[in-house]
Amino acid sequence: MTMRHLIDLPKKSTEYMDIYSFINSRDVAAHCREIGKVWTPFEMAVIIGRSNRTMNEKHSAWREIISDYPDMPTPANMHYKSFDSLHQKLAEVIDYEERLLTLFKTPKANAIYLYEAWWHGEYKRSCSVFTSFEKLWADVSDSWSRDEAPKIKVTMINADGHGQIEAHMDYDGNIRFLSIVGDYCEWFPRDDKLDMIDFDLFYVDIPLPFKRGDILTTNTNLPVGDERVFVIDSFAHDKDELRVKYISGEFGDGSDMIGWGLFTDDNGVLYGDHTASHDSLEYYRGKLKGKHRLLHYVNLYMNDEIRLPELLTMQCRIMLEHQLENNLRIDTHGCTVLGHQLAENRLSQEEKEKAEQTDGLMPWVADKLSVHQIEFLTMELGYDKDALQNELADGGGNFMWKLAGIVHDENHYEKIHDGQFNPARRAMARIILERYGHTENEWWTGKYSDIGEDGENNG
Repeated sequence: MTMRHLIDLPKKSTEYMDIYSFINSRDVAAHCREIGKVWTPFEMAVIIGRSNRTMNEKHSAWREIISDYPDMPTPANMHYKSFDSLHQKLAEVIDYEERLLTLFKTPKANAIYLYEAWWHGEYKRSCSVFTSFEKLWADVSDSWSRDEAPKIKVTMINADGHGQIEAHMDYDGNIRFLSIVGDYCEWFPRDDKLDMIDFDLFYVDIPLPFKRGDILTTNTNLPVGDERVFVIDSFAHDKDELRVKYISGEFGDGSDMIGWGLFTDDNGVLYGDHTASHDSLEYYRGKLKGKHRLLHYVNLYMNDEIRLPELLTMQCRIMLEHQLENNLRIDTHGCTVLGHQLAENRLSQEEKEKAEQTDGLMPWVADKLSVHQIEFLTMELGYDKDALQNELADGGGNFMWKLAGIVHDENHYEKIHDGQFNPARRAMARIILERYGHTENEWWTGKYSDIGEDGENNG
């Protein structure tokens, strides 16, 4: 790393903080690194505070600023006056959060704990409450796998109704964010003499590589399918006069580090909405499917590669296809046309002959699965080859949740060190799920939620 990539103020040590690694977006971080963007110690503190890194990692980085970077006044903005010492404010925040963390993990007679696990785009609340954080976290580990619960929200509640403390955590138990819910907590009264500073409420200039029309998403570490995909239309700082006010603190705050994007709604229609923070945005690298295909044509239109009539035509086509798929279904109660009964899956004589030449694989299966994978399914599911392939004609049919069940079974056997654990069986089930665009995380029955490490049912 060259000096031009680093802050242009002297440090006491010869090592330099990699401040770029604290930017949530890999694409934004790479862009800032490439252009050699530098920030003041205060701006670095804001970037660290905004990051998705753990609370411990943030504290460590802030301590590095205190020890190795020169002190400076904090700038004033619409929320705060200027304070003489950045170092002092960083030390206050670290002390506050560490005291709050100690309180959060200390059992109290009038406290209960509950948690919610992030599962398929929403938080799923636990069925129990707990008297200590340790008991709660043991239940999290027993009931959820890393893939199933990338985020955990834990709440410590004063049973007498006098406040809550909320922690956002990852599966490894690292605190990402910790706060008092509401304005009052009996266990942790606010010190009116302590003028705390919230670094999230400050705007910092972070250059972006994106241009209007790019297809973006947000780096939130969520499973595929839970992310938001959109076409970027504009950023709040696009107007020079606003940008100057944001940077100076005269107007706006950290909440203005956002953009305006074009999304597809549940009906497949284009609409506009605020994006997430622009330092979390990344280029979307996945395959656009279903209603999201419209974003491809919006991108082409914004880049003058197609005209308005073509864009409108594709919006109508995609919207109608989406409506047909979701509102005029052929697999509802009282009206079911099986996949192998569809006209498009009717085999011609030529296709029948070709299937015989490929070990009996049907056309809709041959491009996804091998003979060995079909044999695995017939053995696991108890179908003959033809009946099995007929079911698979409908995008995998009902077999997908059964395959997910196999993966969950094997995950459980591995977890409790059961001798019947079969990694090859799990791997095969996962491969077939992937071929049809699924993962085991899309199905969860809670089958083992009451089974302890000894393998006995404790419910």
